[in-house]
Amino acid sequence: MASRLSLPAIAIVLGMIGLGFGGYFLARMPRTVPIAVGPAGAETHQYVEAVAEASAEARDRIRFKIIATGGAAESARLLDEGKIDIAVVRSDYQLPLSGQTIVVIAKRSLVLLAPKFPTSQRRLNIQKLSDLKGKKVAVVRMTDPNIPTVRKLLSVAELEDKDVTLFESDLADLPELMGSGRVDAAIALVVPSSPAVTSMIPKLAQRFPSGLNIVALDQAQAISDRILGVETVDIPAGALGTGRPAEEIESVAITYRAMARKSMSDDLAGRVAKTFYDLRSRLSRKSQAGFMPEAPDEKMAGRISVHPGASAFFEGETKTLFERYGEIGVTLLWGLSIVGSGLTALLHWAGQKRVRVGQTLVDEIIQMTSAVRSADKNELTRIELRGDAIVATLAKQRQSAFASEATNESAGFALEHFRSVVSDARSRLESE
Repeated sequence: MASRLSLPAIAIVLGMIGLGFGGYFLARMPRTVPIAVGPAGAETHQYVEAVAEASAEARDRIRFKIIATGGAAESARLLDEGKIDIAVVRSDYQLPLSGQTIVVIAKRSLVLLAPKFPTSQRRLNIQKLSDLKGKKVAVVRMTDPNIPTVRKLLSVAELEDKDVTLFESDLADLPELMGSGRVDAAIALVVPSSPAVTSMIPKLAQRFPSGLNIVALDQAQAISDRILGVETVDIPAGALGTGRPAEEIESVAITYRAMARKSMSDDLAGRVAKTFYDLRSRLSRKSQAGFMPEAPDEKMAGRISVHPGASAFFEGETKTLFERYGEIGVTLLWGLSIVGSGLTALLHWAGQKRVRVGQTLVDEIIQMTSAVRSADKNELTRIELRGDAIVATLAKQRQSAFASEATNESAGFALEHFRSVVSDARSRLESE
């Protein structure tokens, strides 16, 4: 009987345990995250496609749904409008106000290329940014337009729009443009180690008898200080191919970065950062862009916000599953304890109620037995009918296990005696 009454309690406890396990497995299921990147077909778009494919192949917990856009500016706008979870943006463009960096996807260094002239014509060599005054300069077209950024860089060297003629060109066209003298120099924002760059540089150098000059930016720090999203970098010796540059030079760079909404949970942001970071070796075989995801530069963190979840991952402070859900577990155990105590009290109350109800019926049978002795025929019939009702009630309680065994036993003895007294009274009244 008591076991039957405890079935609801067992069901509740098992249900709560099931919810706990269900929540755990739900947390382990893959999460699909929309990511905006563009334009379609550009290096950044191809790279994110490779990330999405690699995460699916690796059965990673993060999967990406790619939303193609017209470029970094449109991706940033979609993030600000809350239409997307993550956007691939460009650091020197208008950054989303509601975005925080998860991971730097690529860092594109500014490479200034110019013909190298012999000693007798040394005055013609372009050795610093200000030497571009009066020159025609090709600006390499990559994912997004670069001329607006180059104009900003030149303004730091006090070069106005009229001082330098700029026009866009493809990277592959530089050997012909520079070799034919149609342009005096070229500026490219590229990943120096990318195959497209390292294969083009030797072809370009061959067009000049004295070789190619890779120019250091003498005002790199000033440019970084004055233009948001631009940072100083060192281009290592040989980064553009053997002996190019001959020694490390200073330059500036812009970054393409995956930025998330500030409202994204720290856990999800950390998992996205981990996905990009863990898939680097796999992606190196899929993408030829030379992209290598990395943690946001601490020097830029004060200027371009970093998501706390991504920062925790890169600093090795990511919470374990127990740390993330331990508080929930403690709360669940506390709740189970309260539920268990409540169910115990309920069972105790129900037991006491069974005793009280059963005792009331037994007491009524005893009173009815006493009343039988002095009852007339009509009164005796009324008492017998009430006795039948009590028997029916006790039978139902016994069937539903509501009354205790002790109560049923006492009621049985009382009813047996009651029937005996009623029979004697009936015989007495009939003989009169």
